[in-house]
Amino acid sequence: MQAIDERFVTEELQLKLSGKSIRMLRVTNTDQLYAELVAKGDTDEEVKDERIPYWADLWPSAIALATEVLQSASIKKGTRVLEIGCGLALPGIAAGLKGAEVLMTDYMKEPLGFASINWKMNLPGTPALMQLDWRNPDAGLNYEVILASDIAYEKRSFGALLKTFRTLLPPNGLILLSEPNRLIARDFILNLPSEGFEVKQKGMEVPFHGRNNGVSVYQIRHK
Repeated sequence: MQAIDERFVTEELQLKLSGKSIRMLRVTNTDQLYAELVAKGDTDEEVKDERIPYWADLWPSAIALATEVLQSASIKKGTRVLEIGCGLALPGIAAGLKGAEVLMTDYMKEPLGFASINWKMNLPGTPALMQLDWRNPDAGLNYEVILASDIAYEKRSFGALLKTFRTLLPPNGLILLSEPNRLIARDFILNLPSEGFEVKQKGMEVPFHGRNNGVSVYQIRHK
């Protein structure tokens, strides 16, 4: 296993999803990481860009999306899968366990390091990783399925997210988006059909950290 930056305190989780056992390393000192970010001051580029370490923890939305990936007939051996804002990369790893060809992307280097570690804890070979800001999507990326967990949480980003969907989703492609039923995301989801997308919703209850968490997984396609 590759070395972990000494800034991060970690723990390993053992998950059982749809009959698959998955090992995941997460960061436990996220409050400390956030305090270190704030201490850099308002003029620091990372502070202005609000690079809050949400990526460092495992969230119910990622668990729900990984479960959907494992159950989806659209993801099988050889399917080309792109995960945006991958964080710890649980959904991408789930796709890899089904034999998909997965590219895991995030706009920060640190989550890509953890994505690599988590991939190697569960799968052979070297994972495909790319530093990518989904707010500025690469039109050259061509993948059949796009995975997006918990990225619709800021109203200011909804325009960019819509642009990303239009740019990255090929004809007959599929986006699987998970979201923990935040009120702020409701209008964005409800507006997708008027923007030319077909949306199907599946509700899930995700038991995690001693409580059940309601999460919606959306299947999004061009009309």
